[in-house]
Amino acid sequence: MDGKSRTRPRTNQMERTRTAIVDAARTLADSGTEIKMSAIAAEARVSEATAYRYFPDLISLLRAAVSPEDQVATLRAATDSDDPVERIGLATQILGRAVLRREGAVRAVIASTIVKPSTAKDRPARRFELIEHALAPWIDANGLAGHADVEQLVRDLSVIISAESVFTLTDLCGLSPDTAIASLVATARRTTAAAVAATFPTAEPH
Repeated sequence: MDGKSRTRPRTNQMERTRTAIVDAARTLADSGTEIKMSAIAAEARVSEATAYRYFPDLISLLRAAVSPEDQVATLRAATDSDDPVERIGLATQILGRAVLRREGAVRAVIASTIVKPSTAKDRPARRFELIEHALAPWIDANGLAGHADVEQLVRDLSVIISAESVFTLTDLCGLSPDTAIASLVATARRTTAAAVAATFPTAEPH
């Protein structure tokens, strides 16, 4: 048996082990349950030390396991309105529901970046893409690209349309998930309506 033949079984076993770990992380992420490396290892039927040999931290494992949801496509399918207030309300709901579907994974990512800020750059920032898409028809129709007030609005909305805001309302304010999302939708709509009115004082309130 040559060297390549001897190494093939080991390579195949390593691939199977890695696949099992990734599949276990995906299963737990999609369940919304709390996610820890120890829980993933147990689901994959490997030791926690083995899981860490394949993935140095939880973020790298979740990045390999969880495909990002195309929230922009979801918003595009949800409405053909150009009204920025309506679109932002829908965007808030879409992101909030996505957070709750994979709550455990989202909490794990947030926790890891708080403890280790240097990893924050690896954290997805899909809220900005979603917000910018929601506002795009209004921005384009009124020639507001690069406008300072629009940039401020995006920053304001990024605080509202976020996993952290969902968890603030559920964890600290004691709201149910549905009520938390409804609250964020109302806040995002008010913020957007105020910005539109300030940019165009004659615009009718929504």
